[in-house]
Amino acid sequence: MKLVAIADLHYEDESRERVEAVARAVCETDADVLVIAGDCTAQGVGRLPEVLSLFEGFDGHRLMVPGNHDLWEDELPFDTWRVYEEEIPGIAHRCGFHCLDGGPMVMNGTGFVGTMGWYDYGMRQTTPPLDEMTVAPIEVARGEDQEVDFRAVSGAEEKGWEALEERDYAANGLIWQTDERPHIAVWNDALHLDWGIDAPEVASILVERLRKHLTEVAEASDRVVGVTHFVPFAELGNQDFERPGRAFARAYLGSALLGEALMEAPNLDLVIYGHRHRQQVREVNGVVTADAAINSNDGPLLLTLPD
Repeated sequence: MKLVAIADLHYEDESRERVEAVARAVCETDADVLVIAGDCTAQGVGRLPEVLSLFEGFDGHRLMVPGNHDLWEDELPFDTWRVYEEEIPGIAHRCGFHCLDGGPMVMNGTGFVGTMGWYDYGMRQTTPPLDEMTVAPIEVARGEDQEVDFRAVSGAEEKGWEALEERDYAANGLIWQTDERPHIAVWNDALHLDWGIDAPEVASILVERLRKHLTEVAEASDRVVGVTHFVPFAELGNQDFERPGRAFARAYLGSALLGEALMEAPNLDLVIYGHRHRQQVREVNGVVTADAAINSNDGPLLLTLPD
């Protein structure tokens, strides 16, 4: 079985020509299955039908999971669960894709299971990116006119980077000072979506759904291919960064719970993911993992599962 995998297209006007070229390359392959591992669009479902329609010429099965950017909305109140559970799967179906978050698919003895997944801050960088660096958490605030602003978290104190806790990352922002001027880093999901519960709880809920899907395909599958958007194994996100903004973003890479669930499948052959924005194929825990990100110089990732 031949697969073609892509992720992180971030489709918008500025990237349209590049994404169209990727779509043409995908449609010219002789792959049996197309997998899109999230972030089809740069900002929300509005342009999801447009980008998915670019793959109409692909002759094989088309599978996808959404990414966080696909969930983004611009106007309050955000309705994130509905977008995730209803709107995106509906658009995918109308465009000839099967959204794996809604259920698995078995083809010729290969079970495809997937979930967007989420982050739980477990991949955060504990090593300070700068020597003796101190930071303070900040959070998104909105005035009566709904204009976005940022404010200090009530009761939070400035602390060393290595002392940051899960609750500090839950605020979705940090502020620090170098060369006598302040700097901030903000995780933009806080500006565009709202699950109504904490991120680690979202991650746990979606992992349990993934486990259910694995159970559903267990008897019907000779092998399993897992698909996530967020990074599923800690080994894939353990690089330390010297730039504070990138070091901050590591907390939002994904959740090792995804990988733990996938590894419960005795016949797991391959895991496809995105979000990290660095196309790479490597083995983790005896399983082939494929970051299918499409950056400026990347083409579709072609993978072959032996018969």
